[in-house]
Amino acid sequence: MRRRLPQLSAGLASLALVGSVVGAAAQPSADAGLEAVPATTVAPVVRAQPAPDRLRDEQRQVREAAAEKRAAEEAAAEKEAAEAKKAEEAKKAAEAKKADEAKKAEEAAEVAAARDDRASRDAARPGLDPADLGAEAGQRYASTGLNVRSSPSATSQVVDVLETGTEVTITERTSAGFRQIDREGRAGWVSEEYLTKDRPETRGSSGGSSGGSGSPSGGACPSGSGVESGLQPNAVAVHRAICHQFPSITSFGGVRSDSIPGHPEGRAVDAMIPNYSSGSGNALGWEVARYVRAHASELGVTEVIFDQKIWTTQRSGEGWRTMGNRGGATANHRDHVHVTVR
Repeated sequence: MRRRLPQLSAGLASLALVGSVVGAAAQPSADAGLEAVPATTVAPVVRAQPAPDRLRDEQRQVREAAAEKRAAEEAAAEKEAAEAKKAEEAKKAAEAKKADEAKKAEEAAEVAAARDDRASRDAARPGLDPADLGAEAGQRYASTGLNVRSSPSATSQVVDVLETGTEVTITERTSAGFRQIDREGRAGWVSEEYLTKDRPETRGSSGGSSGGSGSPSGGACPSGSGVESGLQPNAVAVHRAICHQFPSITSFGGVRSDSIPGHPEGRAVDAMIPNYSSGSGNALGWEVARYVRAHASELGVTEVIFDQKIWTTQRSGEGWRTMGNRGGATANHRDHVHVTVR
């Protein structure tokens, strides 16, 4: 009996195992059921995101646009600054030029004053006797009307006046810009800058003679009554004398407003010199000035101004005196001969 119990237990266990297998085969699997049912779940909405490359391109474009804007603003600012700097430099250059011109004029005046002072001291030195003739040094010509002075100084006495083209004998003696000349055994001093080795051209009889030759003419001139309107008789005489003696001069000035007496009163005439800045023009101006001076008593002249030089009857013994620099060709009487009459 006891030997059969184990066998019976083993048989029952085998039988139970077979039943479990059969039951499991008969019942459907839960996973199998799920697989058989169609999917009915709605998928969630997913928004499209920019691709990384596209995002980087957009960011780069924004940066480039901002950089271009900054560059344009900087360029405009630089251009404006450059233009302002250029204008400021031009202004400074103009001011510097004006100051330089004023300085040069002042220095020229100082040099002239120093030269005159030096000449006066030289003339006073015991070793320099202006009346003693030096050794002969050749021949020269006066390039314009030239004062002969008693000593090498612009303030010394005028003892003679040389006409343009006058030949003179010079000596080896010089002082303060003056050269000594031999005046038939007597010493004289002239400004050396107005001496030349070549004889200058002078006007012939058709164009009017130089210096004091030729009597003033009283006939009407081509420049006519327009110029003479309002002029005093002596001023009319000056106008007619110049226009006849120097026919190349066709432009004159008469009555006009001026702060200085003369023109407003009809007692002054301006003879405008053609091509005054040329050598021939300057020579012509000096011929006119010397001609009027030579006939001052006949024409009633009291004052002659040309080329920044002045001569007056009140100080006739001093000859041509240098005037201060007034700034321009007209103000300094370089482009015209001014004549004042009684």
